[in-house]
Amino acid sequence: MKLLLYCTKTKPYLSLYKGFCRNDYVLDNEDRGGILNGKIVAECDFEVEEIQNKLTNNNSHLELFTNNLIEKELFEKSCLNRYEMFSYLKNNFTKKDEIKGYAIYLKNLHIFDKPNELFYYDGKTKEGDFYHLYRTPQNMMYVYDIDELKCILISIKPEHLCKILNGEQTILVRKKVLKEMLK
Repeated sequence: MKLLLYCTKTKPYLSLYKGFCRNDYVLDNEDRGGILNGKIVAECDFEVEEIQNKLTNNNSHLELFTNNLIEKELFEKSCLNRYEMFSYLKNNFTKKDEIKGYAIYLKNLHIFDKPNELFYYDGKTKEGDFYHLYRTPQNMMYVYDIDELKCILISIKPEHLCKILNGEQTILVRKKVLKEMLK
């Protein structure tokens, strides 16, 4: 199963800057054409791990980690600092000093030469009918091909997607994931 990366329509605008030696993805507050917001720009393989936590320093400091990463690596690979991660996950406290979240490892990133428009096929209608989505995914959603789960479409803010496309960010942090992602 693949993960499709969708750029939200919010500002700033994400666009491709074609340089002399390489291409870079950049953010801009003005629409200068060629923006990627509102489009599926890449696909990748993925793995998901639960973010765990423990109290350290005589129960005065909450430390986050996964089975494969210590806290510092988790912050670096997600491009979030401690404050940003705790602020994002703050509503996911399940018990006193217990936080819940997931690290989605992005692997084998393939950036599309031409971004794809949002669409889905409703397997319950006659073959070949495609429908545009009227509402974009607020977080993530399943994408089916004739009743067979093909991939998951995940919505990402432009500032995070820019870092992913430029190779700086390799982990997405989410409060919840779809149960099929945990297999």
